[in-house]
Amino acid sequence: MAVVTPQASERDFYLRSFRQRSMVLHVTEPYTEHDVRGVVEELVDNGTLVVLVARQFLVGRGVSVRPYEVKVPATGLFAVSASLMEHGLARVRQLGGRAPTRLRFSCRLAMKLSAHKLVVIDPRGGIESSTAGVRSFINADALARLARKRGGASGWSRGELRELRTTVLGGVDSVNLTSAETLDAELFSYEGAGTLLTARDYCSVEPLRLDDFPQALTLLDRGEREGFLLPRTPAQRARVLLSAYGAWFEGHRLAGLAALETDAYKKERLAEVVGLYTITRFKGEGVGVRIVAALAEVAKERGCRALFACTSNPRAASFFERDGFARVEPSEVPARKWKGRRRPFPEVFWRDL
Repeated sequence: MAVVTPQASERDFYLRSFRQRSMVLHVTEPYTEHDVRGVVEELVDNGTLVVLVARQFLVGRGVSVRPYEVKVPATGLFAVSASLMEHGLARVRQLGGRAPTRLRFSCRLAMKLSAHKLVVIDPRGGIESSTAGVRSFINADALARLARKRGGASGWSRGELRELRTTVLGGVDSVNLTSAETLDAELFSYEGAGTLLTARDYCSVEPLRLDDFPQALTLLDRGEREGFLLPRTPAQRARVLLSAYGAWFEGHRLAGLAALETDAYKKERLAEVVGLYTITRFKGEGVGVRIVAALAEVAKERGCRALFACTSNPRAASFFERDGFARVEPSEVPARKWKGRRRPFPEVFWRDL
């Protein structure tokens, strides 16, 4: 898997979302503080409270927190809190025990501190599926199923998976599984590079707000570069965004979008799916299906009798067919759709509502 380099706009967006939030970073051997130093310094400078849990540190020994202290606060945990308040960073030294035991300690520490996020930096990286590579997102129910599998998943043991599930159910908003090499991309890019664990269903489809337009424009740019979307003028993009819906992961990561055009086809009671694009990383997450399903419901509420989409991209065409659309002739849609367009027209896909 190629490592994504976050764009400046993406990095700025995530840094803003992490500001005045707290993170526990659990570093698994053979990684050391050195392997994550750049990201840690950037987070602390950003105003993020960082608890770094590792076996080795560049300077000093780190605070020792005994396992019992995550139940009954004592000297070590008090020292962590004081360091966070003074420096925005607390270094906690991993004590003895096997790797799963050390992971359990970081999970319990994150819950005790009510941290916003736990980031597990481990050579195993994210959890893979049998068909789609690294799984981008997994919720608690899916984690429970994986924990019942003999041998666990992707090298993560059943006990570790259960511990991670307990963490997201115990008040920590999310857990990221990533390697040190992909940490930057996982935290600061829309695509990410590992697996995000959350308690509940991690994807919601909502109308875009004005504040979402910068993220949405980034996706439209990618869709055009990759040949999924036709190039649009600024005015055409504005029309798309004003009627667009986005698929959101973790409440703030935009994984895909599409617009619903109904005003142009009120007489025929038709609705068109326009500008459907999802980030490649989310191919196996059903993002496109969720967006189209949401648009279909909106179209029904507006009294539309059918939904159609047009595309010249073979992969997009395959998606619509898999999602229950039928190929029809371009003449099936209102002629004004093709006004000013030259032949050959794109393929048209139709679904009755």
